[in-house]
Amino acid sequence: MVGVGGRSGGCHTCRRRRVKCDENHPKCQRCAKAKIPCEGYARDLKFVDEKGRAQKRVQIKRQAYLEAIQAEEEQLRASRVARLQPTNRPTATGQVPSALSLAGFRDKVELTFMLNKLFAGWRLFIPWIMRGYRGTEDCTTTQAVKALSSIYFGRLHRQKESFDAGMISYCKALRLLGVDLKDPKAAFALPSVTNVLSLVIFEMMASSGGGMIQHLGGVHRLIQARGPERHQTRPELDVFETCRLGMVHNYMEKKKRCFLEEPQWQTVPWAIHPEAKDLLSLLCDRKCFLPGLLEDMEALRTGQRATPADIRNLCQNIHTQLQELYNWRAAWECEYPNCSFLVAIDDPNIPYTSAIHFNSFSRAVEIGHYNTILLQLHRMGRILMGPGFSCTAPANCIPITRTNDALLLPADPKTVQDVGMEFLRMIHFELLQPHESGGYFQVMFPLRVIFEVFRPGSKDTPGLGNWDMKRQPWRGVTETSATFGPQRRTPSNHPTWNGIHTKQCWPSLGYRRKDVGPMLGSVKRDGNALYKDDYGLAGFLRN
Repeated sequence: MVGVGGRSGGCHTCRRRRVKCDENHPKCQRCAKAKIPCEGYARDLKFVDEKGRAQKRVQIKRQAYLEAIQAEEEQLRASRVARLQPTNRPTATGQVPSALSLAGFRDKVELTFMLNKLFAGWRLFIPWIMRGYRGTEDCTTTQAVKALSSIYFGRLHRQKESFDAGMISYCKALRLLGVDLKDPKAAFALPSVTNVLSLVIFEMMASSGGGMIQHLGGVHRLIQARGPERHQTRPELDVFETCRLGMVHNYMEKKKRCFLEEPQWQTVPWAIHPEAKDLLSLLCDRKCFLPGLLEDMEALRTGQRATPADIRNLCQNIHTQLQELYNWRAAWECEYPNCSFLVAIDDPNIPYTSAIHFNSFSRAVEIGHYNTILLQLHRMGRILMGPGFSCTAPANCIPITRTNDALLLPADPKTVQDVGMEFLRMIHFELLQPHESGGYFQVMFPLRVIFEVFRPGSKDTPGLGNWDMKRQPWRGVTETSATFGPQRRTPSNHPTWNGIHTKQCWPSLGYRRKDVGPMLGSVKRDGNALYKDDYGLAGFLRN
């Protein structure tokens, strides 16, 4: 077309003949006068190689990012040196400076506080968290532990400086962990697993749960890549036991079958230490089958597997899992007779008059997980078989003698609400000192299941909202993440910044939204690709 830059608008025939086209549609008149078939105006696709420009843009952004990181680290290093340098101001004899800085002791104070207080009563992976700790800036374990201890201390004591330090250490831990995952030796070492576990707990305390789920996925990929044989020795076996429940809960949330139900994952890790296969470990074996059953239920709901044979197989699997669970409950009753008792409760905000207490916190944890599994299986059976489903039928052939009158036995008639209420009556004991911190962590996932059982507004629904997390020591930590269950949607009037509920945590620490962005900008960039191919872990899985 005359006067317009770019490619010619003529028909293909005129362009090939190198003559001017009159561009009439649908056929040009020049071709018609020449009695030549006009081939029309359809344009071929033009492929433009953007690789060069894209690489240049990425290089510019990467260079700016690295310069910003370097400047931030230099500023941090300079501020620390300035804090540690003594002042030469003359003082009178015997006079103590009015403001004595404790910045040099902050890391040790926060670390000691976390090691003594976090998950007290149920230590999880805390005893092994210091493996690989060197106390240097280039140590992944050091930065992960500092991030966790600072954020925990800052949360409980509302210390803005500690919260700042935790965020900075978290950024460093992410970068160092990315380097470790490229190294086959470091990636398969136990500190890599415990470091990611530290980041999981960090995300529970600092954000709304998205990062926690991502890091939890990193834990499961690391465990799966290591294989069951690498978890046969201590403390690898103990850390594996700690990870199992979290991974199972994550798979239950996604309704995807878990590799932990495979026979080798339930036998090989205990080959050297069979004594470690205690009743809680056996109960975790039962829980590993729940994600697969939930996947089958979802396939049935969507019609992917809905034949009569599929339904029969699913019903049989639920019956088998119930029977195995009741066998475990009979063994538990025999192993721990008379370990529970009732305590009167006089509180109008609590929906029962007597609480169930135990002579050991471990017994409460075991029965809590047992009730969670029973609730899930009971609900599946009711959905598949209707009101005629009997959850007590698999217990008819299991001999058991009642020694704990406060607890339901497998053969006792019960509804899902009865099972849920039994767990709720245990929470009073689980949140007592000295195991309060560990108790809050242990009740989070069962509470998520309880919320799904009791329908809001029904007469059977207890007043959960009045008391379940009211006394929580890290308020805001578990309210948003709810362990590994479904994440709450953020209300439209509740602003977030990189996944962090700003109304919930920042104002209480003196932050404003504009203060948070520069601190966490690099966290999102580094964290999104941490467990992907560019950090090398996927290559280990393929090999």
